[in-house]
Amino acid sequence: MQKKREVMKVLLPLLVLLAMLMDSQISNILRLLTGGELFFISHFMLLGLIMGSLFYSKTYMVITSIILGLLFDTYYYSILGINTVSLPLTVLLVYLVFDYIEPTIPTLLLSLVIFITIMDGSAYFIQVIFNLIEGNLLGFVSTQLGPTLLMNMTIFILLAYPIKKISEKSNRG
Repeated sequence: MQKKREVMKVLLPLLVLLAMLMDSQISNILRLLTGGELFFISHFMLLGLIMGSLFYSKTYMVITSIILGLLFDTYYYSILGINTVSLPLTVLLVYLVFDYIEPTIPTLLLSLVIFITIMDGSAYFIQVIFNLIEGNLLGFVSTQLGPTLLMNMTIFILLAYPIKKISEKSNRG
């Protein structure tokens, strides 16, 4: 059991990095399919960080999220910023929330909705504050946040049973 846990500890950042790359591809494909009308933003990376936070230490996950945030920002934006800060803060919030709430499928789903809203909302507001985009809150909610939450909730519900089985198996040893 301990050996599997250590192997997974090494693989987790690589799997979350792969999820980050998948997120952008899935999001781009869906944007193209809707003709740029709706923006479905996949959050597999965030889901991976949330799940990792349930099994590994806060220090390990915060360091992992900082590194992934740096990679994300430099790869996609060529500057350090939004994800370098928001991913570690989100991971810290995960630990805070699950210190008080039992991580069950329904609470994980609700938490995912909250964390996605915080991450996407903070990214939106930072872009508006720095005049990178023109602010249209209703447009943001209806064309990006709404579709994003719907898609990620659907993905989570489809993956909930396998995630539960994997976590039960790893907890039993």
